[in-house]
Amino acid sequence: MSKEGNIAKIKANITKFYIFVFIFGIHTVRGVYFPYMTVWGGLTFFEMMILQSYFMVMIFIFEIPSGAIADYIGRKTALSLSAACIILAAFTYSIIPNIALFFLAETFWALGMALFSGTDEAFLYSTLKTTDQEDKLPKVLGRSNTMFLVANIISAPLGSIIAEFISLQFTMTCLGLIYIGTFITSLTFKEPVFERKVKENYFKILKQGFKELKQNKILRILCFDRLFINIFIYLLFWTYQPYLTAVNIPIILFGFILAVMNVFNATFNELIPRFLKKVNKKKIILITVNIISGFAFILLGFAVIPILGIIMLFLIVSFGYTRGLLYINGINKQIESENRATVLSTINMFGSISMAILYPLVGLIVEWNLFFMFIIIGIMILILTALSRVKSEYL
Repeated sequence: MSKEGNIAKIKANITKFYIFVFIFGIHTVRGVYFPYMTVWGGLTFFEMMILQSYFMVMIFIFEIPSGAIADYIGRKTALSLSAACIILAAFTYSIIPNIALFFLAETFWALGMALFSGTDEAFLYSTLKTTDQEDKLPKVLGRSNTMFLVANIISAPLGSIIAEFISLQFTMTCLGLIYIGTFITSLTFKEPVFERKVKENYFKILKQGFKELKQNKILRILCFDRLFINIFIYLLFWTYQPYLTAVNIPIILFGFILAVMNVFNATFNELIPRFLKKVNKKKIILITVNIISGFAFILLGFAVIPILGIIMLFLIVSFGYTRGLLYINGINKQIESENRATVLSTINMFGSISMAILYPLVGLIVEWNLFFMFIIIGIMILILTALSRVKSEYL
């Protein structure tokens, strides 16, 4: 094959990757995950959170060798293995309602996600570098995120319809069948040439990340301010479906509500960066976003009227889910280019450990009183906002 023909095949990776990510975004279970796990799976909410805590621990463990594996066997092969693991996880989850099988499925899922994490960006970068277009990486990543979100929006109502008219079990089986498309797509990738480097293990990354954070006070303030409030805000992902169940929303509407939540999220993801360009006092914007999110959670704790609660859900995903965008410029200004991945990996590790510890506690509180859990989350967001040391010039 000619050099031009080979480059054309490598260039086609970008379009194929968009298809790959779009199929991964077709998540027929996401919109009905709570009833799937509790009604069909027979789990309590506490057991659900134990499973998610286990998942976070396994992600932490599998991240150690996964980067080295991707560099050794190739990024294309790693992406294929990632797809295969997640397909296996979906089918394992849908065999019979058994918590031991669920733990096995979460293990496969964590391995699949760890193999995907970072490999996707490395694969795209190597592809673009082959055609001297590596400067387009942010644009390509942004477009792939949009593809994923669009697929989420389309598939959320589909999951509700499957649950209502076929079965809850088939929402997961269907997911496995759909994800076979990702595996087939990955086989068509052309492996670009890349420099094989062994990824440093977690302990070395932690040491380097700790050093960077210790030496840079502003970076430390920005990273942890973003992390801990985001952890509380993203608890909505696990608690909004129990809320919809508590206020007697039919399962068939779950996916449609999630689709609208995703539309609000996507819209504000576009609006906030444009708005930030016109504003100097970014700290005021950050405080406003935090206060809106905090009080929305508190109001959700009193919202026994469904329409009020659903409006609060829309507010939280619009403002709370997009607050991380406020930190991007500030963090990037503080981190040297070659250290960015190390610092962000360290922060992600803190997040994984924090969630692994927090999830079982959240499970217990939700089983005791779901509405009180929302009030606690709202109060914690407001307290962390009051304690924030972020300044406008940091952002």
